[in-house]
Amino acid sequence: MHKPVVVIENWTVLSDVSSPAFAELRQGNRLMGNVYGHTHLPHAKVVYTSPIVSVDLDQGLIETLNTVYQLGEANDEYKIWNNKRKPTIAA
Repeated sequence: MHKPVVVIENWTVLSDVSSPAFAELRQGNRLMGNVYGHTHLPHAKVVYTSPIVSVDLDQGLIETLNTVYQLGEANDEYKIWNNKRKPTIAA
């Protein structure tokens, strides 16, 4: 099955649509953000995706059940959260 590729901007990752807490970008979690270029959601402001089935960070592609999302810019708050949780390497 050919999946459409759409851009998602101002995105965050959540473990569940009912949870406001940020989560790691990995299988099983969901994206939330502004989608552009989706034929079924031409005027979507904010969407919650189905669970992530694969992550390709080198290409910036996130696959869900029916769609492939090209990552644009992450939400600023999510960037801060993500940077704080990463361990720092001592020089």
